[in-house]
Amino acid sequence: MNNTPAQQSKSAPRQLIIATAGHVDHGKTALVRELTGVETDTLQAEKDRGLTINLGYAYHHFQSEINGETRPFTLGFVDVPGHTDFIHNMLAGVGSVDFALLVVAADDGIMPQTREHLAILGLLGVSELAIAISKIDRVETTRVTAVEQELEMFLQSFQFERVNFFPVSNINGDGIAELQRHLEMRALNLGDKAADTRESGTRFLVDRSFTVKGIGTVVTGSLRTGKLAEGDQLVLAQHEETARIKGIRLDKDPIPVLHPSQRAALNITLPQDLVQRGSWLIEADMLHSVIRFDCRIMPLNQTYSFRPGAQYHLYHGSSHYLVSIRNLEPMAGYFQVRSHEPLHACYGDRFIIRDPAATETIAGGYVIDTYVPRRGRSSKARLLELAAKDNNPVAALANLLREANLGVDLQQFSRNYNIPLGNVLAMLESSTSEAIAFPPNSLLGHRALGLSQIESIQNAILELIKEYHQRQPSEAGISEPQLSRLLEIPNIHMILSLVVEHLRGSGRISREGTLLKLPDHKAVLSQEETEFMEKIYPLLLSAGNVPPRTRELVEMTGIPLKALERILREVTKSGSLVQVAQNRHFLPKTVAELASFTETLAASKEDGAFSVIEFRDASGIGRNLCIEILEYFDGRGFTRRDGNARLIRTDKDNIFG
Repeated sequence: MNNTPAQQSKSAPRQLIIATAGHVDHGKTALVRELTGVETDTLQAEKDRGLTINLGYAYHHFQSEINGETRPFTLGFVDVPGHTDFIHNMLAGVGSVDFALLVVAADDGIMPQTREHLAILGLLGVSELAIAISKIDRVETTRVTAVEQELEMFLQSFQFERVNFFPVSNINGDGIAELQRHLEMRALNLGDKAADTRESGTRFLVDRSFTVKGIGTVVTGSLRTGKLAEGDQLVLAQHEETARIKGIRLDKDPIPVLHPSQRAALNITLPQDLVQRGSWLIEADMLHSVIRFDCRIMPLNQTYSFRPGAQYHLYHGSSHYLVSIRNLEPMAGYFQVRSHEPLHACYGDRFIIRDPAATETIAGGYVIDTYVPRRGRSSKARLLELAAKDNNPVAALANLLREANLGVDLQQFSRNYNIPLGNVLAMLESSTSEAIAFPPNSLLGHRALGLSQIESIQNAILELIKEYHQRQPSEAGISEPQLSRLLEIPNIHMILSLVVEHLRGSGRISREGTLLKLPDHKAVLSQEETEFMEKIYPLLLSAGNVPPRTRELVEMTGIPLKALERILREVTKSGSLVQVAQNRHFLPKTVAELASFTETLAASKEDGAFSVIEFRDASGIGRNLCIEILEYFDGRGFTRRDGNARLIRTDKDNIFG
């Protein structure tokens, strides 16, 4: 190995990012200075007080020959504060590293921040640790041995895969060379990240943002997944603004391409004030900000229970959020986190939780699903779905194709696991699970269904249509909303059209207008239905949202009242008509349109609540009829009255198809 400057090599350097950790005044910053020659305490307050307040960054470059080729390598150090007052900055620094250097002073031994930093590193999934026992020049050799033994005992409660000890002195340099060689060897043994480059979307986590005269906005941070090159365009997740990468620099050297787990500075085309610590630069197709996500949480104290309504402090990436935590299945470790502000997260992202006073680290966890259902968040079906998703993407996709009645929304899967949609489709083709990927649809997007699930639903559909023909021989067929309700499969409306079209394509059912039937079924209309289609249906169709009252239909059709009521009653039974009020009937299509209008109106209100007057003014329908419509919606469970306001209770498709 040698210390030839990295820029003399044509190859892009491999990089090991190392976070320091440990109690205040144990010598982290001095050790980084010995290893790199860089002073990371740059604030005047840090120099005056002799302690690290903000994050510091330093690099050590070296080269080594591999397979006859001289290649560059870099050790990138993130120097984090050790004082408990600045634990939030420490968390921002360790949220983007895979290796840690714990510093423990030989004269002090294990101290409070030693314990907390080790707990945080373990909860964040950092698997490998080097421990520098510093200040050995102040103590006897027996004391160094005792501290190492004490640490070995303490580490038994953690699950680090590999731990190495290095007694060092920042005063006389003892042990520094051995520690540096060890870290260099770890960089040499880094696995190739090519698989991540192929499969994952690009995510760059920002930890600093500043302006350089003549250059513009510069951000520093780490590329967590994907690959990044000069000229690429990414989206700033928090503001949905597009940024072009004008240049990439590793320490002082420009590089053409950035690979996963490398730290670098990016020159980007965005105003500096838009970008801050904790911002994410991501691929546009991966944009999906959330305020809720389901996750697995591991409390440090197994008896700890989260209080409903309490606000906890969540640290994710380099950001801090106030959140509430809801139990889903604590025995399995499943919880739901609700943030007070939007955040960007993907499956597997690690986070740390501190208590409501932000004085103690109480738990850590990782994200499972960023697409949280509106209802049944802790139902048995949802917990089974979470268990299926709590796997690597290949296993999760296979589980969902095998077990999920509604299949897999491939766009949601893509964003949740941060895998571009094209790569998800390739994964689907190579899967051992037999499935059908349906083409994109404006409502459903890409969706894949396992063949066993499709066959089960198709058989149920065919049996229901057959039974309907036997009960209603005069009907041409059954409507899709009716079929949806009869299937009694939660949220079947989401995929019913796809399965129906698959059946139509194979010739096993056919469509007559809006109705579905078996191919050999011939309907004979009853007298009532014939009169309805000839005299009443055209009137209701042309009337739209304000259909005539029953007595008005008598005058318009010339059908006697009792005969008309009999016709309306029979046609309503068949599902071709909806009785909204005692003297008012609507076509099913009109009811569905009104439900869609109601959802849009509620979504336009900040609190989701609207009044009868607001419904009247927005729809142009008379007040009395508005009341009848809304009371009908209340009765069906679509809306809920709260004083003078109405709120949406469930998605319209759950009721009206």
